[in-house]
Amino acid sequence: THKCFWDPVIAGMIFDRPLRYMAKKELFANDYAARFIGSLGAFPLDRGAGDRAALQTALTILERGEVLLMFPEGHRQTDDAVHEFLPGVGMIALRSGAPVIPLALDGTQYMLRDGRPGFRQIRGLVGPPVDLGDSTTRNSKAYREAAQRMHDAVAGLYARL
Repeated sequence: THKCFWDPVIAGMIFDRPLRYMAKKELFANDYAARFIGSLGAFPLDRGAGDRAALQTALTILERGEVLLMFPEGHRQTDDAVHEFLPGVGMIALRSGAPVIPLALDGTQYMLRDGRPGFRQIRGLVGPPVDLGDSTTRNSKAYREAAQRMHDAVAGLYARL
């Protein structure tokens, strides 16, 4: 899930491989911000527009064996709930056949409050791969089911934090 704009950086500290991730295209409007988040592995996504270029970029990243960090709720949620995952994450997972590794990060939502840094404990938990191998259908129902299975795996990790 995505609780703070620092989540990609924190996730990058957990994994020993470089991460790529989608970021809303508005963040790329500023040249400085675009260079910064691009250096962190971001590529633009036009949210809510069925962005085929971002989808193809994601699939290409996975085809090359790189790691794609996804924020499956679609935008930041600063509460403690695990919200519904968008079916696009299921579509990318099923189309690519790439392993899905669930991650729970907690505490990042307190890193910046009211414009001031907050130094709370940050905890992360990485789960075993989500098995989607039995899903051979490629349609919207299968994508929603895959997203739900990913959601359940992430919610299970949060319950253990």
